[in-house]
Amino acid sequence: MVSRVEHPAAGYKKIFETVEELNEPIPATITGVIPSWLGGSLLRMGPGQFEVGGEPLNHLFDGQALIHKFDLKNGEVTYYRRFVRTDAYVRAMTENRVVITEFGTAAYPDPCKNIFSRFFTYFKGIEVTDNCLVNIYPIGEDFYAVTETNYITKVDPDSLETLKKVDLCKYLSVNGVTAHPHTEADGTVYNIGNCFGKNMSLAYNIVKIPPAQGDESEPLEKSKVVVQIPSSERLKPSYIHSFGMTDNYFVFVEQPVKINLLKFLSAWSIRGASYMDCFESNDSMGVGWGCTGPLLFLHINTNNNRIFK
Repeated sequence: MVSRVEHPAAGYKKIFETVEELNEPIPATITGVIPSWLGGSLLRMGPGQFEVGGEPLNHLFDGQALIHKFDLKNGEVTYYRRFVRTDAYVRAMTENRVVITEFGTAAYPDPCKNIFSRFFTYFKGIEVTDNCLVNIYPIGEDFYAVTETNYITKVDPDSLETLKKVDLCKYLSVNGVTAHPHTEADGTVYNIGNCFGKNMSLAYNIVKIPPAQGDESEPLEKSKVVVQIPSSERLKPSYIHSFGMTDNYFVFVEQPVKINLLKFLSAWSIRGASYMDCFESNDSMGVGWGCTGPLLFLHINTNNNRIFK
């Protein structure tokens, strides 16, 4: 007879729970022994709030960005968390509604506007979220909380204070990048993102951000595109969550999960839709390498020694 143990997050409800930020670090309960020589800080990102104005945020990638910090010192651990003061968070809290469309949740209309005002508002341009709940990594001497759009948010790793919103489009030819870059030992950062060029041409750009140079210049100011890969479909780029990198190669898979740009522009602009509503699958493509599912999410253990055919 097989016994069944119900997981604490049964039904996935646990990961959608809203929490409050902390006013100060609290001591963590430790099971076992942490070596006294082990010290430092561990920073992690995640969603922390799943309701705004009584309305739910529908997807795990939609919750408001919460930064977690674990400090290890002399065998003890303290825990601290704060919400990142992104535009998406501040405006949602101020207006008590979802103001900027997220991955799986469309923005709610402003109740102060009539139907005609709302209609014309849609044509003022698509407002991209800066809800940086996915990851945090260093660029030069600074730390940035990130999602998959062109906006990254500089944060203080000690106080967890939100410092500055940065638009990568000012430095690089990308419309968004992944939240999972690769960082070399010297601090060089590589990432990949979509690029929408002239005449609706599409490409995937691999970008390089150099380490801090010691001359007080911002590494982002010296960033550049190192590889450009054309898209196989003109109006349907593949969704990119990650890529692989070895000592000698970049590994990029143009997968069958596509972003329909016509649907993106029309559905979002006219009737309001989320990012996820504009996804579709080209099942005829496949992804090769023995993959049977339609989605490639994370690359792991990429190396030069094994060749797939």
